[in-house]
Amino acid sequence: MGRYTHILFVLLISVFLSIPAFGSEGNPYRNEEYNFTLHYPSPFQVRSFGEGYFDILKDDKIFVEASVEDDTLNIFIQEAKPKIDVFRSFARGRCKIICDADGPDGSTYCKEIESEKEWTSGNGLRVLEFTLLFTRENYQDKTKEESRIGPVYVVDISRTHRHLALMIHPGRDVLAAKDSELLIREMIDTIELRPGNSDRQRETRVCGATCKK
Repeated sequence: MGRYTHILFVLLISVFLSIPAFGSEGNPYRNEEYNFTLHYPSPFQVRSFGEGYFDILKDDKIFVEASVEDDTLNIFIQEAKPKIDVFRSFARGRCKIICDADGPDGSTYCKEIESEKEWTSGNGLRVLEFTLLFTRENYQDKTKEESRIGPVYVVDISRTHRHLALMIHPGRDVLAAKDSELLIREMIDTIELRPGNSDRQRETRVCGATCKK
């Protein structure tokens, strides 16, 4: 009896590990303006602010915030005129904006990137991942508190002749727990460019990390 119980247990574990957390079975968020989809787990909800901004909610609280960087990216290209790797140059500066806030009693900001990673999503999209050093300055006490926040993810969703980036992050002064970080990465893996935007995605799948950035 014990032997059969052990075999059944092993089979159940194998089946469980073979099932993705949600993948294509999750709820789809479709962005009609920028032609991409993203799947998220069933208990979660999406709250949109026009076509460029949306939050993913868990128990009616913000789990992640997301924004499509369209005009900001193109203004950066026009003004900074980066010679190489436009996406990385933009992402390194733009990821810090989630920290910036000023008030009568103090301010918050991120001056430094603590760590930077690059990976390719499950659908072949380029992703940059940043952990930032966060500073909270109190004018009255003349004190500064420092901590780590992130990760901030910047996903290249560019199409032919149009530079686009999708920025996703857990909050303005939050360091995501490991399980939350893994879930965010799983959602990013489901991002798919819809018909009409497939050239960029197909190119990334073919050359992967060997392409010149």
